[in-house]
Amino acid sequence: MNNSTHLRPGRAEDLDQLVAIEKACFETDRLSRRSFLHFIRPGPHELIAIARDNRVLGYVLLLFRAGTNLARLYSIAIAPDAQHQGLSKQLLNAAEQAAREHRCAFVRLEVSVNNIPAISLYSKNDYRTIDTIKNYYDDGDDALRMEKRLYYRGSEDTFTRPYYQQTTDFTCGPASLMMALKTLQPDYAMSRHEELQIWREATTIFMTSGHGGCSPHGLALSAWRRGFDITLHINQAEAPFLDGVRNQQKKSIIQLVHEDFLTQIKATDIRLNVDTLESEDVDRILNSGAPIVALISTWRLNRNKAPHWVYVASADDEFVYINDSDISDDPHATQTDYIQVPIDRTVFRAMARFGQKRLRCLLVITGARKDA
Repeated sequence: MNNSTHLRPGRAEDLDQLVAIEKACFETDRLSRRSFLHFIRPGPHELIAIARDNRVLGYVLLLFRAGTNLARLYSIAIAPDAQHQGLSKQLLNAAEQAAREHRCAFVRLEVSVNNIPAISLYSKNDYRTIDTIKNYYDDGDDALRMEKRLYYRGSEDTFTRPYYQQTTDFTCGPASLMMALKTLQPDYAMSRHEELQIWREATTIFMTSGHGGCSPHGLALSAWRRGFDITLHINQAEAPFLDGVRNQQKKSIIQLVHEDFLTQIKATDIRLNVDTLESEDVDRILNSGAPIVALISTWRLNRNKAPHWVYVASADDEFVYINDSDISDDPHATQTDYIQVPIDRTVFRAMARFGQKRLRCLLVITGARKDA
C-alpha cells in the first residue's frame, strides 16, 4: 500500500467521499451534493482534493470573484481519521498557489470563533483577523474574517473602510456615497433612511427600466449639502444614461432633471470638470488618495451591462480597491467578496465607463467644506 498523498482536482467520482467528509466535519452550513457537483465543474473556483491511493482524505474549495483579483477560501475539511497529519497545511498551500496563479492580491476567509484549530492554522500561515461577524453561522456562532496578502507590491494600507450593503436594487449610488462620507467623518450615520433620502435627492427618475438611478450631478449635490468639498469629473456635458432609454417621454424627463441639477450646481462651489478622462487622467484622480465614488459597468463582474456606482476605498500602483454595495444572490457569496476588492488598474480603467458613449464619472470628496 502506498502511504503517500497527492493533490489533484476534485472529480465526479469523488462525490460520495466528499459528501461523507462534509457530514463528518460539519454539523451546520454544509456543502450539499449538488454544490460539490457544481464546484467540480469548470468555473470561477477550484476544488482541490488530497488523496491516498483511491481514497479522498480531504478537500479545499477556493472561490474567485470574476473581474477581480480576490480569492476566498470557502471551505477546508479533512476526514476525522486523517487529521493531525499535516494535510490541512498541504491543502492551504495548494489553495494559495492557485490564488497566486490567478494573480490574486488576497486570500480571504471566514472561520468560526470556536474553531480554534483552524484559527491556529491560519494564524501560523500569516492570515490576520480583519473583522468579526456576528451570528454568521446557522447555529448562531460568530465568525472571524481573515485575510492573507499574496501580492506584496500593492498597498500596505491595512485600514478597513466603512462598508454598507444597499437595501434596494437601485440605491448603489447612495450606498457608495455614504461609505465615502463616513470615511471622512466617522460619526456620520449610514442608515436606510439616509440611503433612501440621498436616492430621492439624486435620482434621474427613469433608467432603461425600473426605478431611476442616481445621476452623478445629483450625487455631487447630495454630498455638497452634507457639508463636503466636491469635485465631479465627467467626460460628457449632456444628460447621462440617455443612450439606454428609448421612450421619448422618459428622455425628456431625464433631460429636465439634468438641467435642474446643473442649475443647482451653479449655485454651489462644486467643481464640475468636463474633460475627456483619458487613462492618465483616471490614474491621476485615483492617486489623489481622496474617497471616490465611481460609475462602472458591471459586465466584467457579472456579464450584465448595467450602470453601477462603487466606492473606491483606495488605490496603489497595481490595484484599485472597491467597496461594492450590491451583493449578488449567489448563495455562496458573502460580504467578504465585496469589501475592498482588489481590481487590476488596467481592468478598472476599462470597467469605469458605461454605455455606447463610454460615460466616465468620478466623484471626488476631498473633505469638509470650510463654510459648512
